[in-house]
Amino acid sequence: MADSEDEWLSLRPQEPMPTQCCGSGCKPCVFDIYERELEQWKQAKAKGDQNLLSPSNESKQNGLRLIETEKWSAFQIECVEQQAADTYLYRFQLPSGCRLGLTVGQHIVARGIVSGLVVQRAYTPVNPVDAEGYFEVLIKIYEDGLMSQYVKTWKEWDNICWRGPFGGFPYKSNQYEQLLLF
Repeated sequence: MADSEDEWLSLRPQEPMPTQCCGSGCKPCVFDIYERELEQWKQAKAKGDQNLLSPSNESKQNGLRLIETEKWSAFQIECVEQQAADTYLYRFQLPSGCRLGLTVGQHIVARGIVSGLVVQRAYTPVNPVDAEGYFEVLIKIYEDGLMSQYVKTWKEWDNICWRGPFGGFPYKSNQYEQLLLF
C-alpha cells in the first residue's frame, strides 16, 4: 500500500508527449488512455488503496488477444526485405496458426524512442487478412523522418512494440455495385 505522497506521485500515470500521438484519430488515443488512467489513479489515491490501480477483470479477459488497443505488445521481426531504395517490407512473427485479426482498413501503431523522444506511427499491414503466423508492414524511410530514424535500426529478430487495431472500413463483399476510394 502506498502511503506517502512521494509513493503516490511515483504511481501517477505519465502524460504522453505530443509525439506519442500518431494523429490518425485512434480510439482510444494515447491521450484517452492517459485520462482514464489518471482518473483511476485519482480515485485510488483518494481512497488510499493502491490495489485500485491494477487492471480490471475486463481487460484481463482480453489477455487472449494477440494485440490490443490499450496495451503494447512486442512482436519479433522475422524477415526484412528491401523493396525499393527507400522502402522495406517487415515480416513479424505471430504464434503458429494465429492471425492478427484485423479487418479491411484497420491499422496498428508502432512505438519507439528517437533521441530521447517517444515516437509512434500508424501502419497498415499489407499481408492477406487470413495470413497465419505472421503479419507484414511496408514502410518507406524518409531521410528526415523522426520515426524513420527508429525504423532504420530495425533488423531481423528485433522486438518491436505495437498496439491496435484502429480504424476500419465496414465493407461486405458485393455490398455496392461501385466503390470510390481516395
